[in-house]
Amino acid sequence: MRFDYIVVGAGVAGCIIASRLSEDPANRVLLLEAGGKNDRLIVRMPAGTAYAYQTRALNWGYRSGPEPQLGNRELDEKRGRGIGGSAAINAMVFNRGNPNDFEDWKRSGLSEWGYANCLPYFRRMETFGGGANEWRGGDGPLRIRPGQADHILYDSFISGGEQAGHTYVSDHNAFRQEGVHREQAYIGNGLRWSAARGYLIPALERPNLTVWTDCYVNGIVIENGTARGVNVTRGGEDRQITCEREVVMCAGAFNTPQLLMLSGIGPADHLKALDIPLKLHVPRLGKDLENHPGFVLTYSIDERYSLARELGLVNRAALGLQWLWNKTGLAASNFYEVGAFLRTRSDLAAPNIQIEFMGLIRTLTGRGVKAAPGFTVYTCLTRPRSRGEVTLRSRDPRQQPSLVFNHLAERSDITDFIEAFRTTRAFFAQPAWEKLNAREIDPGPTVQTDADIEAFLRRNLGTHYHPSGTCKMGTGSEAVVDPAGRLRGIEGLRVADASVLPNTVCGNISASVAMVAEKLSDAIRGRTPLPPSNADYYRAVPA
Repeated sequence: MRFDYIVVGAGVAGCIIASRLSEDPANRVLLLEAGGKNDRLIVRMPAGTAYAYQTRALNWGYRSGPEPQLGNRELDEKRGRGIGGSAAINAMVFNRGNPNDFEDWKRSGLSEWGYANCLPYFRRMETFGGGANEWRGGDGPLRIRPGQADHILYDSFISGGEQAGHTYVSDHNAFRQEGVHREQAYIGNGLRWSAARGYLIPALERPNLTVWTDCYVNGIVIENGTARGVNVTRGGEDRQITCEREVVMCAGAFNTPQLLMLSGIGPADHLKALDIPLKLHVPRLGKDLENHPGFVLTYSIDERYSLARELGLVNRAALGLQWLWNKTGLAASNFYEVGAFLRTRSDLAAPNIQIEFMGLIRTLTGRGVKAAPGFTVYTCLTRPRSRGEVTLRSRDPRQQPSLVFNHLAERSDITDFIEAFRTTRAFFAQPAWEKLNAREIDPGPTVQTDADIEAFLRRNLGTHYHPSGTCKMGTGSEAVVDPAGRLRGIEGLRVADASVLPNTVCGNISASVAMVAEKLSDAIRGRTPLPPSNADYYRAVPA
């Protein structure tokens, strides 16, 4: 079987790349996905997230570690399995990142990846429910809903943030990110609105687009320094699929480097140890693994103000019926309605922490999810300095690669986390919370000193499931791919997913991954890039 383009992985990037390439009827495009179709009710319903990400059929169940700085613990690292990828099970929070992130990319030598170059693609990909303007799009495939935040808990969050000295920002994905805000989500018409729904489903009617699910890619076929296709297993049958133009890797920050290494591309010593014939020595492939490490605080409140009261067994049934009938109500919410991007020190040029707020305490039981009175606070470092690595465990493509994030390896991350812990606590020690009788229950008031906080972090630190950087884009000799996503040293092979991010962004990364895929789709097609934007953005003045 022959195609022009083979796209490996149907996550955010893969759905966008396959859709954009197949817009040209002359392109024969094949999209390959190891998981299934992901058309379950818990995927379509926004409130089904808690069930979706713990469903084995929808989640690869990856784990990182042992993590050397965290007592050799293993960390849960949820990865979506099937069409839509992790966007089929994530919390649907929409954050582009801070404009300074992309300016840093530009300063690193990526002259076409500054904020002015990226903003037109952010606008092209979205239909923002708050209306189009110079920062926001109005007719793109992704529908973005401004948060409703209609509850006393959310009001207290906004008021408490202002009382702590932070600015309320009406649209943190526009001129100014820093401050407290109402969240935005990938929700449209009461449905989870992932790249699969916005890009891929409409494209399925095109005769030049073929999608195979439950198809394992075992490696890339490389002949005379050129990618010619892929070897796959589908329906118990091994076969080779060839392409005329390019193989585009969109398997994510873990599986893209895994498949490249299995194909003989990567650090020579590592591949030699596994008896994998070397096709190209790429020393940094799999290195520079980033994630957003974070901790969790939980608080009790007066039960009269609890959101959990609306989620009892009878109420949940009623909410489910309401959603089935007209796609409204709490079941159409992702429960992340407010948040904040903050600087813990005045000498910083951009926020270094993100706070995400859930208006209940959610625990997983053998029967599913239980909601308890109170609220949960998730705080992460947005630009950590510690770096990890992805390596192979074996030559078996179905075995999870080894993932080590190496969180807290850099002392500066520990210092920033201690400040982040105190900043978060101060956020919830304001008068706005007195009426609700908010009390910290985990870790509790006994954790006070820097040593206490560091010990708490080493025992409890996790991730926000935002891996990136393992096929880093750049202009120097150590970059894995060039500014157009082409893998250096192999013709016809490109990477267009989270693994190419030069550095992670301040916020949930799916929006930036979508932007990268949009921009690289133009590069693959040889189209002139969208003209740079003149829209201004907020610049903090470091003390």
